[in-house]
Amino acid sequence: MIRDAVTCDRPLCVAVFLEPDDLPEEQEFETAVAAAGWQHLPDGHACPACLRGKGPVAERGECPGCSGRTVDLPGGMTCEWCGHVEPYPDEEDE
Repeated sequence: MIRDAVTCDRPLCVAVFLEPDDLPEEQEFETAVAAAGWQHLPDGHACPACLRGKGPVAERGECPGCSGRTVDLPGGMTCEWCGHVEPYPDEEDE
């Protein structure tokens, strides 16, 4: 599967946003990029971490917003860089 991607153009930042697997056919990739907190500025793309003053992203991980490293916190997997929180899946009784 070929997916679109965008990288942060700030110095030393390794942030990447990959096109979500579940992006509807009718939705533009640029819309998903903006919804994830990225901006396209005159000097290139900027990731949410750099825009918040928390970048540059120096270590990659599992964050769907910037591909930064995440940590397990009570509210879910939280990105150390951009602050994105991925809630834990609901546990089903078996």
